[in-house]
Amino acid sequence: MHRSLVRTGVAAAVTFALIQLGGCGGGGSSSTSSSTPAVTATTVSGTVATGTAVVGATVTLTDATGAQATATTNTQGAYAISVKGMTAPFLIVATDAAGISAPLVSVLARLPNGTAPAVANVTTLTTAIAAMLTASGNPTDLASTKALANVTLPSVQIATITLDTMLAKILAQNGIQTAGFDPIGTAFTPNHTGADAVIDTVSLVSAANGGVLLLSNAAPGTTVSLNDQTAQSVTLAAPPVAANYLEPLASLLTACAANGTLNTSCSPAIDATFLENGSADLAVGHGLTDASMSGAVFGSPKTLAFFTRNGKQLALVQLPVTLANGATAGVLYTVAQQLPTPVTLANGTQLGWDLVGNQSQFAVSIMSQIQRRTFLDSKLSDVNRYESGLKIAIPTASNPTVYSASVTGPGLAAPVWLMQRNASGSGSLGLSDLPLNAAPVSPALTNSNTALYRWSWQSLSSTANFTPASSSGYYAPQPIDASTVPLYAAYTVTFYDNNGAQLGQSSIINPGSPLNAAAGSTVAWPTLLPDFATQFLTPAGSLAGVQYAMSVTWSSVVTGPNPTYPVSSVQIQASPGTGSGSTTAIDGFSVGAPNNTTVGQYQTTVHAGVDPLGVQTCTNCPFPALTSGGSRLVQLGGGRNGTTYYDMTEYND
Repeated sequence: MHRSLVRTGVAAAVTFALIQLGGCGGGGSSSTSSSTPAVTATTVSGTVATGTAVVGATVTLTDATGAQATATTNTQGAYAISVKGMTAPFLIVATDAAGISAPLVSVLARLPNGTAPAVANVTTLTTAIAAMLTASGNPTDLASTKALANVTLPSVQIATITLDTMLAKILAQNGIQTAGFDPIGTAFTPNHTGADAVIDTVSLVSAANGGVLLLSNAAPGTTVSLNDQTAQSVTLAAPPVAANYLEPLASLLTACAANGTLNTSCSPAIDATFLENGSADLAVGHGLTDASMSGAVFGSPKTLAFFTRNGKQLALVQLPVTLANGATAGVLYTVAQQLPTPVTLANGTQLGWDLVGNQSQFAVSIMSQIQRRTFLDSKLSDVNRYESGLKIAIPTASNPTVYSASVTGPGLAAPVWLMQRNASGSGSLGLSDLPLNAAPVSPALTNSNTALYRWSWQSLSSTANFTPASSSGYYAPQPIDASTVPLYAAYTVTFYDNNGAQLGQSSIINPGSPLNAAAGSTVAWPTLLPDFATQFLTPAGSLAGVQYAMSVTWSSVVTGPNPTYPVSSVQIQASPGTGSGSTTAIDGFSVGAPNNTTVGQYQTTVHAGVDPLGVQTCTNCPFPALTSGGSRLVQLGGGRNGTTYYDMTEYND
């Protein structure tokens, strides 16, 4: 259950804050002559970390007037920015260059007296404090000069005390005194001990309607909604193990990747019973190959949640990984298990856990998804809107015997069905375009051409209305409140062959936060360049004819107080118009990282009939011309923190 708590006793808290935390957030004071202005710091420095150092992050400092300065973190996550001539309070935002994690936020209410640099760390904990300074709980709201002006030393101190109280058990576990602990102004080393161990233990996830929730991996069912009304009534649980309990895995997996053995022979990191999405190989289980992972470097694992299954202590973990070329980074979500007897490594380190995987015999993943849909036509049902729900990915190449699948679990009123598509280039099962009561039998196909199930939708305009067709199999019968869906919920996926016979079942955990469509208004979206949209997505456009490949361009905000999610995949869907003699839709996906053509502008090429793995699935199958009754869609996709984002610009839904 998500708990929203109301802050009380503000006056008492202010008094306590001023006494106990006079130096919080770089504050503090000293007596000076009234005729001699106090000398204040001219540099702000600190550490950017999520439990491990965020290397190469862009740190943007915005002052009270809107002026900005930037820096880049070093290999220890450290940064320093000159603030000479700038005016406090400051908002500090760190953007992960790899796009693995959401932006981190910190504030500095005032500069301390003296010549020493002011310390302003940027971490999960400081982001929580910033969230408690806003009415919405969205820390990037502080980007406006009006909101930033309300960041005062007392308000920061109250938020800090509130956070420390919630973290009391976790702080004590790591040898930190609750009273007076200042996550913003206390220097630390990202080494999984002390303050860094506290950062390891807690997570910030998106709230259903935007904003953030704070939780401990020891009890992810208890979450606290952070905003300027958050009280001190909840104390988060401390985990059963030390924060660095999985640290040996990173070096072991890196050594195995160098040898091309990310499978059960990678002992003791990967268990003999390891099974991930139908494969005993960690890379293959995530749609990769051992060859592509050769030379990959694994970062410090992040534990999202501890849980038990069949009497075993397990953990849902996030594994950061950077490929050998250094240009591609991402995360793998998997499951670790506690060993009955710890293994002593060659260097004397004790390894008490190894990777066991999700134990699914089939390739499948389920993640939270949210999308913005913009239409360029005037069809009444084509209403600009946000939609949210689940992305259910069941790749066809990895599941050759699977013809359909049903999914049940939290947020789903009835089984959701997926089946083979009437499309080329998709590479995965699509949601049924009609409600089903039983597994479909060949040659039945779906025309839906999507794997994005929608349980919430909201028009962008107050004067527009959108109501999905009652016969649609990829919209919920009625919108739900995603805050009622548990975090890290497990879904049961049942697989069937082309005769409707059951092949097996898997239990799949969603690593993302359940979202309502309303959260779309808090997302920083990329923007498809207008010239390209007009030329390719309107019947009168210069690119409306048959196309075998398209160069797609868009703009993104890559630095600053509210950066855009990183676009990692571009998809085009095109359906032929009436009278074309064909009903087959054509999909195409980009391959590889997009090109950064100019500052904030990107380009990639999408080939018709190419699936997400870069495989050409058909021959002589171009995107059909956009004529009467036809449709086209360009989708800018990306993901972070277990959630996928899609910006869709389309003509004729």
